[in-house]
Amino acid sequence: MHKCHRFEFLDGLRGIAALVVVVFHFTEQYGHTAYFSSAPLAVDLFFCLSGFVIAWSYCQRLLEGMSYLEYLKRRIIRLYPMFLMGLSLGLISYLVKLYFGNTPYTPTQIIESNLFNIFYLPYFVNAVPGSINGIFLTNPPAWSLFFEVIANGLFLFTIRLSKIKLIVFTALFAIFFMIEVYVFRDWVGWSTVNFVGGFPRTGFNFMFGVLIYKFYDDINRLPAIHPLLIVFALLLMFLLPFHKSVVYWLFCSLFVVPLFVIAAVLVDIKTPFIKKLVLFLGWISYPLYCLHNPILNIYKGYTTTPVHFYQEIGIVFVVTLTVTYLIAKFYDDPMRAWLSRTKPAGTNAL
Repeated sequence: MHKCHRFEFLDGLRGIAALVVVVFHFTEQYGHTAYFSSAPLAVDLFFCLSGFVIAWSYCQRLLEGMSYLEYLKRRIIRLYPMFLMGLSLGLISYLVKLYFGNTPYTPTQIIESNLFNIFYLPYFVNAVPGSINGIFLTNPPAWSLFFEVIANGLFLFTIRLSKIKLIVFTALFAIFFMIEVYVFRDWVGWSTVNFVGGFPRTGFNFMFGVLIYKFYDDINRLPAIHPLLIVFALLLMFLLPFHKSVVYWLFCSLFVVPLFVIAAVLVDIKTPFIKKLVLFLGWISYPLYCLHNPILNIYKGYTTTPVHFYQEIGIVFVVTLTVTYLIAKFYDDPMRAWLSRTKPAGTNAL
């Protein structure tokens, strides 16, 4: 359907969103006013990006004979090694917390949750004082990876759908998404309380990404926007302190996030340095998302001396980026290459 094309700016957008999530979680967990308070919208962006990239990478190949099993194998190879590393570091971080008496969870809950989570299964632990009631206890951000796997499977049912049918299904997901947000009055999908809301949230954003692929020939006729303007607008969306506004969240998720993806696919990066930068951001984005929370918890578990807030955030940020880079370079790339029986791929599609 389309010629081979690399959407470098999508990688950059994903990397920027991952960095925003890290800053949000770090400032929030240090008891400070969270920077980028609307950063949870990054997850909606990830799902929409994923829908487009997976459709672009696999739709035609599946139509031309790639088996569903081969497709699922490739997706698991792409996602699972770093997901498992995140859970492993998360387990270590909670054992450290347990040793210092700094967790509301029991050893049984910690072990049980990981036994569920290693199979991508959410752990519906009962709420305990001091907990956030997340479905991936030792690495809470991994909740979205459960829904990413669900979406990857859902994609197989979309490849032969007409554009009209795909629009109808996307609209249905949007309706249920709005209902769930109205019911829970919160970001949905991440906890035992609002878990069910994650299905329409993921379904809408992912399916919209697939729709962008389906209409790419029409979209590609639109004029491109300068990438710096897109980045500025993206950061502004995350910065605006309307995270408690259901209207703001729904408006951004239903309309603004898809527009970012549409704008990004039109950008053609020509400067070699910028191209390398955005490709690096894309390469580091998934490992950073998987690892930042457990690395922070391990760091906090071993450092008890109070330090100035900004100094502390700066140190843990550098430590997180360094450790993530090393794990991605010397574990994730070689592991995926070994599982695929190919040379390291580095920047495979998310």
